[in-house]
Amino acid sequence: MPTPAFPKTLFATLLAAFAGAASALTPGDGDPDIVLYVPGSQANDKFFAPALCSSNIHTYFQNYTSDPSKATNNDYWAIYCSTDGSKVSGIVGTKKLWISRRRLGASYVGLDALVKGTKLTYLEKPSTAACTAFSGSFTSGGTTFNYDYSCTTVTPNITATGSVSDVTPDAFRGGDNVPTGQAEIVASGIPNRNAIAGHIIGAPVTLLLRNALQYAQVLSGALPSQCAVPGSTTSANMDETAACMPSLGKQQLASLFSGAVSDWNSFSVNVSGTAISLEQVAARWASNGGSASYLKAPDDTTVHICRRENGAGQQVALLATILQNPCLGNSAPRLVQPGSFTDVQLATSLGAEDSCLTDFNNGTTNFLPTAKGNRWAIGIQTTERNVSRSANYRFIKIDGAAPTVEQVALGKYPLWSEYGIQWMNNVTADQGNLLRALVKYGQRPDNVNARNQADIHSFGTAGYVALSANGYAPDPVFNAANPVTPYTHKRAGGGIDACTVPVVNPDYGTAELR
Repeated sequence: MPTPAFPKTLFATLLAAFAGAASALTPGDGDPDIVLYVPGSQANDKFFAPALCSSNIHTYFQNYTSDPSKATNNDYWAIYCSTDGSKVSGIVGTKKLWISRRRLGASYVGLDALVKGTKLTYLEKPSTAACTAFSGSFTSGGTTFNYDYSCTTVTPNITATGSVSDVTPDAFRGGDNVPTGQAEIVASGIPNRNAIAGHIIGAPVTLLLRNALQYAQVLSGALPSQCAVPGSTTSANMDETAACMPSLGKQQLASLFSGAVSDWNSFSVNVSGTAISLEQVAARWASNGGSASYLKAPDDTTVHICRRENGAGQQVALLATILQNPCLGNSAPRLVQPGSFTDVQLATSLGAEDSCLTDFNNGTTNFLPTAKGNRWAIGIQTTERNVSRSANYRFIKIDGAAPTVEQVALGKYPLWSEYGIQWMNNVTADQGNLLRALVKYGQRPDNVNARNQADIHSFGTAGYVALSANGYAPDPVFNAANPVTPYTHKRAGGGIDACTVPVVNPDYGTAELR
């Protein structure tokens, strides 16, 4: 596989950012000339600064405490920088730009804010956010985010400029995709809708569950024997590779997330003609002298799920792709709810999802109100997380395909969605110029490839794929430097529809068989 080239445009932007660091914009530089208030998913977080900022970049994180080292980007964060016409067409002179992001409430909240004009809270601007200069970092789910200011004050009643969603707006309908008591999103009511890139979403499981699935599939012959060797915690360094990733099928995932399967022992594995349960798999490991740090039976065999709240974009993508909800209407399985035989926990952010899975694996209480010991859990998470594997959960394959750019481009990995950026026609001229620049930058395959360099897992490169529906040609044979998928959710009549089965884009008509 060729080594992808680092795009000159992104490299130049990063050089400019570092060159301007000494004079980066601070609260003392006064109020911004242009402000973007953007609620919704994190899907475009890494593109805001390189797409829109020419220099003088500082990052501001929200903090619920008086300790500046405790700031996070789970709920609110912002960028203060300079922009000009060399970066964004139509900007006259050099302008101070404040980009304020709200992740709290996920994709639906951002879309609802656009359609209804619902006003939300944000870090309003440097002068009102009560910010303290602090060179800090926040780590969640094995991913580290750096910041320059820690801010304690958010301001209510602010109108959104645009929104980011993990799925295009058409999927936010049906009871499981809309918060209780809220209206469905009417996509046609949003005049500016743009599919940016394909967001690869993973099905993470707690580490001890991953190991149980891994050893089960070693016993059945589905995985190489080197992937799990009793008596060792590592297996010739193969246990974290794509070759050793265990897999669940779409129907098995649908059964788990709908609550049809609420006990892990409902799944069995064929070992020399005898069916043994996952709990018995753990017992087999122990009886063969295997280390308990690698695999041990759970304290109960209940299925535990770290799901998201209704309207969270990644969950909407899982519903549309795996449960075909709302695509099949009343025929689709419903998402499992708290209070059922399955233990369901509602994680309201990506950071909460990380903590939920970690608590179930480790018996800790960072998210769970009480310690539950060793429990096997499954969740929903972006593949940008836990590249370092420092959090005790792992992604698994679906139908034998890993959650990688290559497997999506080959049409094998099913759980991905086109994320979108939307806005109404009430933006100013400068705001419109900035939003269009963000869309253009985010859609480009070279920028998608550069972004994915931070998402290289032990099993391959994850993150995002560029879209042939945006006019970019896929290569006949997969090329990591041009990560365009030939498959698209584009309807025959035009427009992206998350419920459409992805097919080869007829405008290009090429797809690799492998």
